Amino acid sequence: MSPARSTEGAPISSIGRGIAVLACFTPRAHSLTLSELSQKSKLPMSSTHRVVAELTTGGFLVRGKDKRYRIGTRMWSIAQLAPVSDQLRDRSLPTLARLYEETGENITLAVLDRGQALYVDRLVGEKTIPSASRAGGHLPLHTTGVGKVLLAYLDKEKIDSYLSRPLQRPTPFSITDPEKLQVELAEVRQRGYAVARQEMTPGSGSVAVPILRRGRCIAAVGVVSHLNKLDVPHLVDILNQAALSIARELEEDS
Repeated sequence: MSPARSTEGAPISSIGRGIAVLACFTPRAHSLTLSELSQKSKLPMSSTHRVVAELTTGGFLVRGKDKRYRIGTRMWSIAQLAPVSDQLRDRSLPTLARLYEETGENITLAVLDRGQALYVDRLVGEKTIPSASRAGGHLPLHTTGVGKVLLAYLDKEKIDSYLSRPLQRPTPFSITDPEKLQVELAEVRQRGYAVARQEMTPGSGSVAVPILRRGRCIAAVGVVSHLNKLDVPHLVDILNQAALSIARELEEDS
């Protein structure tokens, strides 16, 4: 008989347990067994079984023929009601499409979410460079163009807090030295755009600018391309036009 698993730190309330189970799903864990959900959520198997059954009945989870659980369509439907989806993404899409047509490169739109860059939308083509970003996914702030913009426009206390934690280093080119990042973030604020070269994906580079609304950075829009095709001045010019266009579209909803 296997030893009992510790549930120290496991959520107690029903809502907390439901959140713990749903939080087990990640871009690298799209489908999970009941046992895996119990282990990841730190809930006893009996509690996990009850929570998962209720979430499945409600359409928040679905159980496949392989007996693995996946996020249900009701979660997706509710997520579409979030302001980041029904306002920012929808109002930005025409501009993002024009930006893609003009550059032929990966186009990304991101917002700050729990200390990471949340990719609200991403347009890609058959010939664009493979990118680690995906719509609905998160990436570190300090390794991407859009992330650096979002980080640079935070209050000093929040920047200091972010840089005080251990920083991921996806590639040998990722900057993880807090002092170097402080200098770069100051430059981003001064010049109004960020550049990342092979800091998230080898061989790729990105340029990004802030989308400002009433003086506050609410999102960042960027272009990701092959490093040898990264024409920074040209991309900054068309990205600034795109950012202004998106900001105007959002003002119409005010």
